[in-house]
Amino acid sequence: MRKNRPVTTTQAQSRSLIQDCQMTLIKRGSTTVFLFLFLFIVGVLPSAAQDVPRIEVFGGYSYLRFDSRSFGFAGSSNLNGYNLAPAFNVFHGFGVVGELSGQYGSHLNLRDVAVGPQILYPRNNLIFFAHVMYGDARTHVSVGNGPGDTARVIVAGAGADLHYSSRLSIRVVQVDYLRTSLFHGTQNNVRISTGLVYHWGEIKEKKHKMPGKAP
Repeated sequence: MRKNRPVTTTQAQSRSLIQDCQMTLIKRGSTTVFLFLFLFIVGVLPSAAQDVPRIEVFGGYSYLRFDSRSFGFAGSSNLNGYNLAPAFNVFHGFGVVGELSGQYGSHLNLRDVAVGPQILYPRNNLIFFAHVMYGDARTHVSVGNGPGDTARVIVAGAGADLHYSSRLSIRVVQVDYLRTSLFHGTQNNVRISTGLVYHWGEIKEKKHKMPGKAP
């Protein structure tokens, strides 16, 4: 009978590298597909004038698929937590947003604070948005001595808010890609959030007057 050859260290490292590349492509590919879908939906929806809130505060639940293999885990980890995000809209379609987010599991957690620009695209009872934020991420791994680390984080994502009342909207979905570099490695993470948005003030859309006919 033919005996199975033992797997060498080089082969194991090669397989691990291939798996890492595959997971990175899948995560980046899913984020790209979502962004294309977001742009497609925005493009096909009928146009309708809608006011944009001056100030918004989002709070809700978030799920994070955390790339914890660089910490020695066998695979990615499923973390649950919160996402708080205040925003100030400068113009009708542009604002600044910040976030304080934390997701927790049985052996590790991830918290981040980030800020950046956000674009808005109101259509009927929906406001679509997309943002890019930059800040710091902090993680704590409760395995062995329980080390922790702080590093930079880049957050890129999009979502949609459904108007409910003059002060309240429902965040139907928000999908974010988080790139962290904790413990001298690189983690490609995906986060999904939903919850409520409290807002006040308004920015009215400027209507362009059609030029009158010459007498």
